[in-house]
Amino acid sequence: MPPPHVYTRTTTRSRHIIFIHGIFNTGRVFALLVRDARKRGFIPHAPSLVRADGRASLAELAEQVRNVVEANVPAGEKCLLVGFSMGGLVARYYLQELSGKDRVERFVAIGSPHQGTIMAYALPGRYFQGCADMRPESEFLRHLHATEHCLADLPRLALYTPSDTMIVPSRSAATWYGVEALNVGLHFHPFMPYSRLVRRLLWEFLLQ
Repeated sequence: MPPPHVYTRTTTRSRHIIFIHGIFNTGRVFALLVRDARKRGFIPHAPSLVRADGRASLAELAEQVRNVVEANVPAGEKCLLVGFSMGGLVARYYLQELSGKDRVERFVAIGSPHQGTIMAYALPGRYFQGCADMRPESEFLRHLHATEHCLADLPRLALYTPSDTMIVPSRSAATWYGVEALNVGLHFHPFMPYSRLVRRLLWEFLLQ
Protein backbone atom coordinates (compact mmCIF):
# COMPACT_ATOMS: atom_id res chain seq x y z
CA MET A 1 0.00 0.00 0.00
CA PRO A 2 1.53 3.38 -1.01
CA PRO A 3 2.34 5.99 1.68
CA PRO A 4 -0.30 8.74 2.25
CA HIS A 5 1.56 11.36 0.19
CA VAL A 6 1.52 9.29 -3.02
CA TYR A 7 -1.42 9.87 -5.33
CA THR A 8 -2.47 8.46 -8.68
CA ARG A 9 -5.04 9.50 -11.24
CA THR A 10 -7.22 6.53 -10.32
CA THR A 11 -8.50 8.55 -7.36
CA THR A 12 -10.49 10.87 -9.63
CA ARG A 13 -12.67 10.53 -12.73
CA SER A 14 -11.27 13.58 -14.49
CA ARG A 15 -8.56 13.17 -17.13
CA HIS A 16 -8.14 16.81 -18.14
CA ILE A 17 -6.97 19.71 -15.99
CA ILE A 18 -7.19 23.37 -17.01
CA PHE A 19 -4.79 25.99 -15.60
CA ILE A 20 -5.80 29.69 -15.84
CA HIS A 21 -3.00 32.23 -15.35
CA GLY A 22 -3.10 35.72 -13.86
CA ILE A 23 -2.54 39.23 -15.15
CA PHE A 24 0.70 39.80 -17.13
CA ASN A 25 1.32 36.03 -17.07
CA THR A 26 1.10 33.33 -19.71
CA GLY A 27 0.40 29.63 -19.40
CA ARG A 28 4.12 29.12 -18.80
CA VAL A 29 3.67 30.17 -15.17
CA PHE A 30 2.27 26.67 -14.60
CA ALA A 31 5.34 24.83 -15.93
CA LEU A 32 5.86 22.82 -12.72
CA LEU A 33 2.17 22.08 -12.23
CA VAL A 34 1.86 20.94 -15.85
CA ARG A 35 4.80 18.61 -15.26
CA ASP A 36 3.16 17.35 -12.06
CA ALA A 37 -0.10 16.75 -13.93
CA ARG A 38 1.56 14.69 -16.64
CA LYS A 39 3.35 12.57 -14.04
CA ARG A 40 -0.02 11.82 -12.49
CA GLY A 41 -1.53 10.76 -15.79
CA PHE A 42 -3.54 13.90 -16.54
CA ILE A 43 -3.85 15.80 -19.79
CA PRO A 44 -2.96 19.40 -18.80
CA HIS A 45 -4.02 22.54 -20.64
CA ALA A 46 -2.38 25.84 -19.75
CA PRO A 47 -3.54 28.35 -22.40
CA SER A 48 -2.14 31.85 -22.67
CA LEU A 49 -5.19 34.08 -22.66
CA VAL A 50 -5.39 36.96 -25.13
CA ARG A 51 -5.21 40.50 -23.70
CA ALA A 52 -4.72 39.20 -20.18
CA ASP A 53 -2.79 42.36 -19.35
CA GLY A 54 -5.78 44.04 -17.76
CA ARG A 55 -7.31 45.33 -20.98
CA ALA A 56 -9.83 42.55 -21.56
CA SER A 57 -12.68 42.22 -19.09
CA LEU A 58 -12.65 39.13 -16.91
CA ALA A 59 -15.87 38.05 -18.60
CA GLU A 60 -14.09 38.12 -21.98
CA LEU A 61 -11.26 36.02 -20.59
CA ALA A 62 -13.78 33.56 -19.16
CA GLU A 63 -15.19 33.11 -22.66
CA GLN A 64 -11.71 32.06 -23.75
CA VAL A 65 -11.63 29.52 -20.92
CA ARG A 66 -14.95 28.10 -22.06
CA ASN A 67 -13.58 27.73 -25.58
CA VAL A 68 -10.54 25.87 -24.25
CA VAL A 69 -12.72 23.45 -22.28
CA GLU A 70 -15.13 22.85 -25.15
CA ALA A 71 -12.27 22.28 -27.59
CA ASN A 72 -10.31 19.88 -25.40
CA VAL A 73 -12.54 18.11 -22.90
CA PRO A 74 -14.82 15.52 -24.53
CA ALA A 75 -18.55 16.00 -24.11
CA GLY A 76 -19.82 14.23 -21.02
CA GLU A 77 -16.45 14.40 -19.26
CA LYS A 78 -15.52 16.74 -16.44
CA CYS A 79 -12.19 18.44 -15.83
CA LEU A 80 -10.28 19.89 -12.91
CA LEU A 81 -9.79 23.66 -12.83
CA VAL A 82 -7.01 25.76 -11.28
CA GLY A 83 -6.83 29.56 -11.34
CA PHE A 84 -3.89 31.68 -10.22
CA SER A 85 -4.39 35.29 -9.10
CA MET A 86 -6.68 37.03 -11.62
CA GLY A 87 -7.18 33.61 -13.19
CA GLY A 88 -9.13 32.54 -10.12
CA LEU A 89 -11.74 35.22 -10.77
CA VAL A 90 -11.81 34.41 -14.47
CA ALA A 91 -12.42 30.78 -13.55
CA ARG A 92 -15.17 31.74 -11.13
CA TYR A 93 -16.99 33.68 -13.84
CA TYR A 94 -16.71 30.69 -16.15
CA LEU A 95 -18.09 28.42 -13.42
CA GLN A 96 -20.92 30.70 -12.31
CA GLU A 97 -22.00 32.47 -15.48
CA LEU A 98 -20.97 30.25 -18.40
CA SER A 99 -22.25 26.91 -17.05
CA GLY A 100 -18.72 25.82 -16.24
CA LYS A 101 -19.87 24.21 -13.02
CA ASP A 102 -21.40 21.45 -15.15
CA ARG A 103 -17.99 20.66 -16.69
CA VAL A 104 -15.77 20.91 -13.60
CA GLU A 105 -15.25 18.39 -10.81
CA ARG A 106 -13.01 20.41 -8.46
CA PHE A 107 -11.58 23.93 -8.41
CA VAL A 108 -8.53 25.50 -6.74
CA ALA A 109 -7.90 29.26 -6.56
CA ILE A 110 -4.29 30.23 -5.84
CA GLY A 111 -3.80 33.76 -4.46
CA SER A 112 -6.97 35.11 -6.08
CA PRO A 113 -8.55 38.43 -4.99
CA HIS A 114 -12.04 37.16 -4.17
CA GLN A 115 -12.87 40.47 -2.50
CA GLY A 116 -10.74 42.55 -4.87
CA THR A 117 -7.35 44.20 -4.49
CA ILE A 118 -6.45 47.88 -4.27
CA MET A 119 -3.50 47.13 -6.56
CA ALA A 120 -6.06 47.06 -9.37
CA TYR A 121 -6.19 50.86 -9.15
CA ALA A 122 -2.65 51.03 -10.55
CA LEU A 123 -4.01 51.17 -14.12
CA PRO A 124 -6.92 53.33 -15.38
CA GLY A 125 -10.17 51.40 -15.47
CA ARG A 126 -11.26 53.29 -18.58
CA TYR A 127 -8.69 51.40 -20.66
CA PHE A 128 -8.09 48.38 -18.43
CA GLN A 129 -11.48 46.80 -17.76
CA GLY A 130 -9.87 43.70 -16.30
CA CYS A 131 -8.24 45.83 -13.62
CA ALA A 132 -11.52 47.64 -12.94
CA ASP A 133 -13.19 44.24 -12.45
CA MET A 134 -10.70 43.36 -9.71
CA ARG A 135 -11.21 46.49 -7.64
CA PRO A 136 -12.96 46.02 -4.28
CA GLU A 137 -16.75 46.37 -4.58
CA SER A 138 -16.60 46.41 -8.39
CA GLU A 139 -19.76 45.56 -10.29
CA PHE A 140 -18.07 42.39 -11.47
CA LEU A 141 -17.28 41.20 -7.94
CA ARG A 142 -20.71 42.15 -6.62
CA HIS A 143 -22.25 40.01 -9.34
CA LEU A 144 -19.98 37.07 -8.50
CA HIS A 145 -20.92 37.33 -4.83
CA ALA A 146 -24.62 37.40 -5.71
CA THR A 147 -24.45 34.20 -7.76
CA GLU A 148 -21.81 32.16 -5.96
CA HIS A 149 -24.47 30.05 -4.24
CA CYS A 150 -24.70 28.02 -7.46
CA LEU A 151 -21.29 26.52 -6.60
CA ALA A 152 -22.40 25.14 -3.23
CA ASP A 153 -21.94 21.53 -4.40
CA LEU A 154 -18.60 22.09 -6.14
CA PRO A 155 -15.53 21.16 -4.02
CA ARG A 156 -13.36 24.30 -3.87
CA LEU A 157 -10.14 25.34 -2.19
CA ALA A 158 -8.48 28.74 -1.76
CA LEU A 159 -4.73 29.07 -1.14
CA TYR A 160 -3.42 32.38 0.18
CA THR A 161 -0.52 34.06 1.94
CA PRO A 162 -0.79 36.87 4.53
CA SER A 163 2.36 38.44 3.04
CA ASP A 164 0.85 38.86 -0.42
CA THR A 165 1.89 42.19 -1.93
CA MET A 166 -0.37 41.92 -4.99
CA ILE A 167 -3.59 40.96 -3.21
CA VAL A 168 -4.18 43.89 -0.86
CA PRO A 169 -5.59 43.36 1.68
CA SER A 170 -4.23 39.81 1.66
CA ARG A 171 -7.33 38.47 3.43
CA SER A 172 -9.16 39.00 0.13
CA ALA A 173 -7.57 35.76 -1.12
CA ALA A 174 -8.74 33.90 1.99
CA THR A 175 -12.28 35.25 2.19
CA TRP A 176 -14.64 33.31 -0.02
CA TYR A 177 -17.91 32.31 1.60
CA GLY A 178 -18.15 28.61 2.38
CA VAL A 179 -14.70 27.76 0.97
CA GLU A 180 -11.77 26.33 2.91
CA ALA A 181 -8.73 28.62 2.78
CA LEU A 182 -5.21 27.42 3.56
CA ASN A 183 -2.28 29.70 4.44
CA VAL A 184 0.86 28.79 2.47
CA GLY A 185 3.05 31.40 4.16
CA LEU A 186 4.92 32.68 1.11
CA HIS A 187 6.43 36.15 0.79
CA PHE A 188 6.21 36.75 -2.96
CA HIS A 189 2.97 36.44 -4.93
CA PRO A 190 4.51 35.36 -8.29
CA PHE A 191 6.20 32.37 -6.63
CA MET A 192 2.93 30.72 -5.63
CA PRO A 193 2.51 28.40 -8.66
CA TYR A 194 6.12 27.19 -8.16
CA SER A 195 5.93 26.58 -4.42
CA ARG A 196 6.35 22.97 -3.29
CA LEU A 197 3.82 23.54 -0.51
CA VAL A 198 1.25 25.07 -2.86
CA ARG A 199 1.68 22.23 -5.30
CA ARG A 200 1.40 19.59 -2.58
CA LEU A 201 -1.76 21.08 -1.10
CA LEU A 202 -3.26 21.51 -4.56
CA TRP A 203 -2.73 17.88 -5.53
CA GLU A 204 -3.90 16.58 -2.18
CA PHE A 205 -7.17 18.43 -2.68
CA LEU A 206 -7.66 17.60 -6.36
CA LEU A 207 -6.95 13.92 -5.82
CA GLN A 208 -9.01 13.34 -2.70
